[in-house]
Amino acid sequence: MPRKKKKEKINIKSSETKIFFGLVFLVLGIALMLTPFVKDQATIFVYISSLLGWPAMVWGVAITALSINLLTQGKNFNKSSQIIGFLTLSVSLNTLLTFWVPVDALEDTNTLQKAGGTLGKILHIALNDTMGDILELIILLIVLIVAFSMITGIEIKQIAEVISQLFSKVSIKDLQGKIGGISDNEKMIISENDDTDLGVGQEEQLHIQESLNPIEERPLMQQARPVPIEPNVIDNNKSQDIDTAPAKPKYLEWKYPSIDRLQEPTKTEQPKDAYKNEAKVIESVLRSFKIPAKVVEVTIGPTVVRYALAIPAGVAVNRVKRQSNDIEVALRVTRGMMRIEAPIPGTSYIGIEIPNKSPNYVYMKEMARKLLSEADKYELPLILGRDIAGKPEIRDLVNMPHLLVAGMTRSGKSIGINSILGGLLLTKTPDELRLLLVDPKMVEMEAYNGIPHLLTPVINDMELVVNALQWTITEMMKRYRMLKQVLSKNIVQYNQKMGYPAMPYLIVVIDEMADLMLVAGPDVETKIQRIAQMGRAVGIHLVLATQKPVVTVITGLIKSNISGRIAYAVPSAMDSRVILDQTGAENLLGNGDMLYKDQTMSKPVRIQGCFISTEDTMDIIDQIKSQTIEEEEGEEKLDIMTTVSAKGGANGISDEREPEFPQALQIVISEGKASASLLQRRMSIGYNKAARLIEQLEKAGAIAKQDGVKPREVLVSSASEILGSSSDDMSEEF
Repeated sequence: MPRKKKKEKINIKSSETKIFFGLVFLVLGIALMLTPFVKDQATIFVYISSLLGWPAMVWGVAITALSINLLTQGKNFNKSSQIIGFLTLSVSLNTLLTFWVPVDALEDTNTLQKAGGTLGKILHIALNDTMGDILELIILLIVLIVAFSMITGIEIKQIAEVISQLFSKVSIKDLQGKIGGISDNEKMIISENDDTDLGVGQEEQLHIQESLNPIEERPLMQQARPVPIEPNVIDNNKSQDIDTAPAKPKYLEWKYPSIDRLQEPTKTEQPKDAYKNEAKVIESVLRSFKIPAKVVEVTIGPTVVRYALAIPAGVAVNRVKRQSNDIEVALRVTRGMMRIEAPIPGTSYIGIEIPNKSPNYVYMKEMARKLLSEADKYELPLILGRDIAGKPEIRDLVNMPHLLVAGMTRSGKSIGINSILGGLLLTKTPDELRLLLVDPKMVEMEAYNGIPHLLTPVINDMELVVNALQWTITEMMKRYRMLKQVLSKNIVQYNQKMGYPAMPYLIVVIDEMADLMLVAGPDVETKIQRIAQMGRAVGIHLVLATQKPVVTVITGLIKSNISGRIAYAVPSAMDSRVILDQTGAENLLGNGDMLYKDQTMSKPVRIQGCFISTEDTMDIIDQIKSQTIEEEEGEEKLDIMTTVSAKGGANGISDEREPEFPQALQIVISEGKASASLLQRRMSIGYNKAARLIEQLEKAGAIAKQDGVKPREVLVSSASEILGSSSDDMSEEF
């Protein structure tokens, strides 16, 4: 026979008691939540409203939570801390709402019903009389945070961290910039480049003016602070050769060029409504192909507009890329002018970039303002332009440490190099920076002739570039010996120990590599490779440019040692791969539109290059030329015509002629012209020997000096005029 179940005793913990009180609290909780809305319909509601005011709703939530706990036997709202948190929140709200009630209205029942009620009045008066307004408010806010922590289970430490992050990140400037940028129904952010960082306010005018002051107010070299040199280092310096003696500064009264007369930038209004419509067109086109995409942000750059496209998880990115032609047609974009970036760096969005309908080009003056306001941050500043979001892009050549520039004709390559040179000349004195410029086109850099930064006049003859590169290698090894003598690892440490820029930076700029590689490819390639590998520590850097980006010009050896790359518009994806090792440059717009990449980034950054007019370039150059100091008597000057010896050194041309001199003389007479490449072909010799023979023929008076790219004129009609009677024997051999 089954045992009879023992009947549960009724007490405070029994289930019947819990259910009873649960039902009572449920009715009470509902009444409390309804009170603010029906406070005039019954006496009970009037009493509750007078006692608790508007927080009666929160009291109702707390009581209802307690009732649910009792009715479900503790299965729901089983944490007592949650219920206590609700009650604490209710009490604090009663007091906080009454805190804002004027003192003369605390006796008004209707006012208290709309605030914290009689309970709030009692608590407010008690706290206020004891602690005052400020402490009362602080205590109430702390109680609210504690109550929120008890209800949600979030630790107070985590809440404090969130609040501190909000205070550290939120700024009034950011809020002002974003007001009006979000459409309520579209939820799309349209951002345009903000010129406030480049604007010339009162503070920035002062900063810029300081950066333009003469040398006595602005130090020549920020990092060149005198460092005590150890005694053994001083002894080494005393015993060192003249060849490795540090140079003495000459331009102590240098005045940096002013930017006041540079061309002012022009800005045009951006049609933001048109961009919103284009965003809808993009979404419509993709929806027609059953791709549920949404444009979440429109970034208006100087010459390009980027639409940030969000696609749901599970939708392949390639589906969007396959519809690029349809998007181009719908947006009426010229074929090949649209670029898709997937993803946008740092986001999960796909970027669709099209030409800006109202382009705002980047001018040298605005970039110079930015550079001069923070010139101390850079050793060798390179002015590039603005990125797609309008942010100024200024990089440091020291960190690259070499740069390769490529792009087809009229893509903005030469203007970009002039902008880079302009930024360097604005911030560096001839004691800090020396230049070797190679310009085979003879018109791009000719204006720089005469500035004191140049080691030699601009080189137009490609046959002399090998000499210049060989001199650079010799100078590089000489600088390493100088570092060794003072136990320094790099140029910065050396100049710090000297106390002044004793070792200037040296930048070799070659504006056209294709012609150079055609004339003397093997010799040039190995020399560039060696300079690129070892030049950084001693402050020697390369800037190489070409309009023919093919593997025969930009070889694998050159690319492997040059991490900084700038790609302007190119005709094909294959050319883009040669420069950047990836496609993208074939879709650029031209006129300075570029992709920049260095060793710190996996994907290139799109930048609108800085434009500097011929007038701006000449203005900077003229200011610099006016400060040129005449060379002192006996001062050594680089002469690339006589810089390479028989062994490739820098000891000058020997009076002894090469054994092949008579043969070379006979060849140039028979051909009626003279060039190193001619001797290379006819005599099967290397470029260095051919160049030495040409120099010896010129010194002997057999051929004229170089005239541009034309072959040298032969000045003699018979070898006997140079060699005498020995020429007869030579003729018989031929």
